[in-house]
Amino acid sequence: MAISSRILGLIAVAAVGMSVAAAPVSAAPTADRPTGNHSPQQTSASHHNGKIVSDQNFGNAFTVNPDGSHLTFIGRQDSTVCTFWSPDSSKLACNEFTDNGPEPATASPDGSYFTPLTKTRPFDLFCIYWSPSAMRLLCHSEGIPSSTDAGLYTVRSSDGGDPVRITATPAGFYDLVYGYSPDGSRILFGRFDFATNTGRLFAVGADGSHLTDLSPKSLGVVDLTFYDQVSADWSPNGTQVAFAALDTSEKKFKAALFVVNADGSALHRITPWDSGATSAQWAPDGRLIAFGSCCTENEVWVVRPDGSHLRAVTQSTSGTKSVAPVWSPDGKELLFGQEDSEGRASLWTAKIDGSKLRKLVDVAGLTHYAWGPLAEGCRLPR
Repeated sequence: MAISSRILGLIAVAAVGMSVAAAPVSAAPTADRPTGNHSPQQTSASHHNGKIVSDQNFGNAFTVNPDGSHLTFIGRQDSTVCTFWSPDSSKLACNEFTDNGPEPATASPDGSYFTPLTKTRPFDLFCIYWSPSAMRLLCHSEGIPSSTDAGLYTVRSSDGGDPVRITATPAGFYDLVYGYSPDGSRILFGRFDFATNTGRLFAVGADGSHLTDLSPKSLGVVDLTFYDQVSADWSPNGTQVAFAALDTSEKKFKAALFVVNADGSALHRITPWDSGATSAQWAPDGRLIAFGSCCTENEVWVVRPDGSHLRAVTQSTSGTKSVAPVWSPDGKELLFGQEDSEGRASLWTAKIDGSKLRKLVDVAGLTHYAWGPLAEGCRLPR
């Protein structure tokens, strides 16, 4: 079983960019290990604001404290990707690349209890999200070896068994998943056309029923190839969806942030077209949406769901790009990627007013990351 073309494209971090008509993000030099930030200005609060998972050069998963301390690698070197936290943050959803392609796994944040989910199945699976109950994992298949198997699936998180097919991906397309609704009843995903690199947004029942179209053909959902999951997000109460999309009628890059009801009604744009929105992540309390912009200014922004109080969080200088913000568990900080004018990449955090800007860790190139809450009854090492 070969590794799919889509996964191979992700592995090629040196060629990372956006699968839209945007100016590509420049390549970053390869490094063997990320370097943590050991600033003496660490505060005690940072030890209680969860933990971060990310990746070094697509295959070296690691966790790190929000102050850059206690960086720990997960799984086999050059072969392991970990994506998102379980609801209680006691485990990570991971994937291990073997000669047979990606194999789902779970692991503890300290790297222990790395458990491949080796239940026999006739097709490849790359698992990304946990269900709100933590009983299942949401995965996608590239349809290897049979293209008819391509689509989204859920499996048991305990052993990878009991696969339930959610979508069947048509030939010439690929499905990207954005996660479960907060109550676990719906799944948000994008379907992208390989030929045009444009995508449509959909919601579907967790059993594969009741497919709902959330975006018109005139809008193309943005796909950041280095971080697929940040382009769309459920509101915390599950009634709305925010997403970044481009105007498909334009030859030049023209993108904005949109909000739509979960049933597909009341679609409306909340940022100007020239905002160049490339991602959308809803704050835990629902009051703000964070997004990254492209291409004249690659900055991190926040805006209210009604489009008011648009403001920049970062003000990059000297060609530095800040991209793809995600929220801290308490909703007071943002984690985002940054690339300087020479292609050196790193992860940073900042308060939503732009203060307390802190470099967290150096990485080999722009990559994915997730900030999970502190597991119940756990204390981070100090």
